[in-house]
Amino acid sequence: MTIYCARAVEKIFEAWNRHDLDVMMDNFSDDMIRIGASGTRYDKKGMLEDMAWFLSIFPDARIRVDRMVSQGYAVWVEFTITGTHKKELFGIPATDKEIEIPGVWILDFEDSKVKLCKEYWNHRRLMLELSE
Repeated sequence: MTIYCARAVEKIFEAWNRHDLDVMMDNFSDDMIRIGASGTRYDKKGMLEDMAWFLSIFPDARIRVDRMVSQGYAVWVEFTITGTHKKELFGIPATDKEIEIPGVWILDFEDSKVKLCKEYWNHRRLMLELSE
């Protein structure tokens, strides 16, 4: 299952980089849970809405996978997300600044789809990059 899980993660990030959120979300189970970096819990619909919101602010967003480790039904992905700030975010008007933020996803699979996604990245770093 390790190879299958890793390939599914590659498909998720390939779809993200095409901004094809429907294809991306096809790799998540209908009853999946995402726990965001702030601790917010999302269901599949909420995750899709959050990803669309992020892309509205950083419309050229891309993710580079820096490292991926898989074991059994779990995959850990270190990534770097880049993009240009084109819309207000948490009170900061569009700056046209490019961001480069590292993050981590820990994904648990069940029946060949992501059942749980835990996300870690530094919100403070994002805000600092936009305000400098």
